[in-house]
Amino acid sequence: MLALRSVSAAGRRCKPNALLARATTSRTLPSSTALPRYQFSSIRSRGMAGQAPVGQPTKPLPDNRAIVPLKNPDPSIDLTNIQGDIYPTFPKKVEQFIFFSITNPAVFREKLLRFRKQITTAADVIKNLEKIEDARKNNKGLPKPLPKDRMVKLIQYQIGFSFTGMNALDIGSPGDDELMAGQKKVARQLGDEPAPGSPTTDFVGKNWTRDWREKKIDGVILAASESDETCQEAVAKAIEIFGNSIKVEIIENGKVRPGKEEGHEHFGFLDGVSQPALKGLVQPHAGQLECEPGVIIMGLKGDVKLNGQPNPRPDWAVGGSVMAFRKLHQRVPEFDKFLDENPITKHGLTHDEGVELRGARMVGRWKSGVPIDLSPERDDPDFLDPEVINNFAYHLPEPGQARCPFSAHIRKTAPRKHIDKPDSPLKLAPVLPHALIMRAGIPYGPEVTRAERRAKQTSEDRGLLFVSYQSLLNSFGFGFIQRTWANNTNFPPPEDNSFDDGVPTGVDPIIGNTVGEVRTRIASGTDATFTDQNLVMNQDFVVAEGGEYFFVPPLKTIDKIGNGERLQGVVTGIAPAAPGGGAPSA
Repeated sequence: MLALRSVSAAGRRCKPNALLARATTSRTLPSSTALPRYQFSSIRSRGMAGQAPVGQPTKPLPDNRAIVPLKNPDPSIDLTNIQGDIYPTFPKKVEQFIFFSITNPAVFREKLLRFRKQITTAADVIKNLEKIEDARKNNKGLPKPLPKDRMVKLIQYQIGFSFTGMNALDIGSPGDDELMAGQKKVARQLGDEPAPGSPTTDFVGKNWTRDWREKKIDGVILAASESDETCQEAVAKAIEIFGNSIKVEIIENGKVRPGKEEGHEHFGFLDGVSQPALKGLVQPHAGQLECEPGVIIMGLKGDVKLNGQPNPRPDWAVGGSVMAFRKLHQRVPEFDKFLDENPITKHGLTHDEGVELRGARMVGRWKSGVPIDLSPERDDPDFLDPEVINNFAYHLPEPGQARCPFSAHIRKTAPRKHIDKPDSPLKLAPVLPHALIMRAGIPYGPEVTRAERRAKQTSEDRGLLFVSYQSLLNSFGFGFIQRTWANNTNFPPPEDNSFDDGVPTGVDPIIGNTVGEVRTRIASGTDATFTDQNLVMNQDFVVAEGGEYFFVPPLKTIDKIGNGERLQGVVTGIAPAAPGGGAPSA
């Protein structure tokens, strides 16, 4: 399944002087490039350029959360007006998504005013996080799972509206064209596999469930809790409040995985490790990517075009966000089989070590969450320190992919740093501070069964209920990242003062898609010894079963909607993102 394309023994995009030093036709990397473990240790002990050294003793990432709210946040940001899963995101073990259609808009508005009192704000979530931290200290040393009386009871709600729901409630565009088009209209461009004969003008997803193909979704209610019992209580209460003003169309059930797998998605990798630190709201860890709050929340500082001009927003949209929801089915036995058949066999690794390394280089992190850019050869718990786990930029000791492939999932979706070539028609560096999303998904479905592992084939539905928040979908947010980065075989582009061997990066091997019915995918760089070697994948390991986009309004706007106000929208004039994944050169 591996296709060799040897162009340079040093691999792709090395600095010219490094390339000249390795000017041979050998297919193996010099030992100096392989960076044996003692070199990693010496780098770690003396500290890395521009990065904090790892000290002893280390501590695990607390609660698997990357967001630490500031004790004294920016007072100009009204946290009581922002729904809480946008920021800082709901702490939860169980979550249900209630997708509904509106049957009676007038009655719905009345019920919305009643439900408004139940909505969990950003300020409420911060209080919940403080309660959880206090409980964690009090429960230290107690065996898990904890009894109910030792847990913090959480009933957290959020509500959002699709473009059809916005039309039903006389809500205009908040300034996002992709939101107002709906996800089904752009699903083909996202890379969802079309059903045979699916017309271009009316997309039908081959893997979309019948419900997601056919049901009319006007809105979504999120109910997130610490237990199944509490979540069921919350769902029943929400449905009771809205009564016959809505019809429940779909309910998707999410739950963290059990035991030691808590916090990990179904492929086994720790999820939610890297989140953007919103300036003025979040205390950043070392190396954590920072952005202005307007990248996630409409109308706040940083909600701008690349030229620095503010995005057009109606007043009622300020404090809102766009929620992208995707039901992503994961073919776990097939993914595990692929790794087992394609281990990295170099460096004297055992078969199991080669399997683990291949998976880590496809994702960009070990299953523990440790980034391979910091620990390229083996998982190392030293790097789980919260002040180190995100403290990297893919440029140590030099630009290249000996440590982390350009195609790795975390590098394709968040390049962190890029030095543009002066003559490049597309500039990536100006885009990076804007192209960040706040993720708040949760796994769904059962653990892999013994029968599935024996057959190496999926028979149960499991995966991730993906959720992201952003102020713009198609220019910087989820839609942009999926289409122009993850699916783009030529992204990221070559950097300044670097050598390009002409081998395309390929797609993101985890979520990257080809557009159309041919599903063969290629990614390069997943073997550090042969970085110009293509990894060929003849199936998708992650497939979308449905999804939609939702406007998540601020609380003050929910009052306006409930009181029957007609909310005038704006004509955006926001151009779609450049196809190469960067900003057009000035």
